[in-house]
Amino acid sequence: MSDVSNLFPPITCEIVDSFVRYTKLKGTKGNGESWLYIGPDDDQIKYKTFFSNFRKDNKYFFLKTNFIKYLENAEHEYNVQKNFHHKKKDIKGYRNNINEKYNSFKNKINTLNEIIYFKNLAFRIDGGRFYIQPEKTNNNHPWNIVRDFALPQISLFKITKIRMPENYNFKFELRYDEKKLNFLGSDSEILINFNLKDLEKRYLKGSLEYETIIKARHGQGFFKDEILKRMDRCIVTGSKEIVEACHIKPWVLSNDSEKIDGYNGILLTPNCHKLFDKGLISFDPNGYLIKSKKLDSKVINKLIIEDKNIDKSSILNDKTSNYLKWHRKNFKSNF
Repeated sequence: MSDVSNLFPPITCEIVDSFVRYTKLKGTKGNGESWLYIGPDDDQIKYKTFFSNFRKDNKYFFLKTNFIKYLENAEHEYNVQKNFHHKKKDIKGYRNNINEKYNSFKNKINTLNEIIYFKNLAFRIDGGRFYIQPEKTNNNHPWNIVRDFALPQISLFKITKIRMPENYNFKFELRYDEKKLNFLGSDSEILINFNLKDLEKRYLKGSLEYETIIKARHGQGFFKDEILKRMDRCIVTGSKEIVEACHIKPWVLSNDSEKIDGYNGILLTPNCHKLFDKGLISFDPNGYLIKSKKLDSKVINKLIIEDKNIDKSSILNDKTSNYLKWHRKNFKSNF
């Protein structure tokens, strides 16, 4: 589409609660407006220059792959709904049950073109603030689709200007604020990479400490050996073949000691591991398997065959019980 040498320094702006429609937070006012705040009007010359004075031949676009990846990483937040990055720290969650719309948002995005163009961006200055929006929109306009599924306060727009032979293109990309990544699911690539960068700052890459923690993420080495001291089979199915070391409190949400603590681990088959990581199965205080109300029991029964005669003593010690308590609490909306 373009030569990367023609890129200008991008603009990044937060997606605030007033911009979104369906994902508005509790404790906020208004029903959302389509104008996107990008900065103070003191910088209006900078913004007008960046957008080439909003020429009519400019082209603006989103990428379908960006929408899909954004929603995949947001799945955990859509399930647990714990967004607390509002100035009123005691107010958590959303006005609507956003989990009910997750699949419909995904389906809507899957119908879009790979490159989603729009045109005629306008600006407005109001109260010392500089806003932008397309001149004409409807419910199916990509601008409003974003306003439906984007998560406020923890999301950003990165706007990149690209020089073309006869005009300029502007790519709008949904991203997450790295300072607020604790809302993301434990299998989020964004959160995993953030953890890796943090480890590299604190430990020499390749050192024993670094390698031990990294191997614990993949269920290898010391971490798996520690689990094997307590159990030798999948705690759900009883299978000894193709078992994986599974963190109870996810690796990316654990501190360094929890990352390699064998009591923070259980052995599971791949199917059970995936269901457990997504909070679709867990264990009650007595060690009995509990299944999410969000999945048809027939579906779960096809994925796993439970052996109810397995000795549960390996997960009833105080340390593992506390980790399982964390797991149930974190996914309580699923049960």
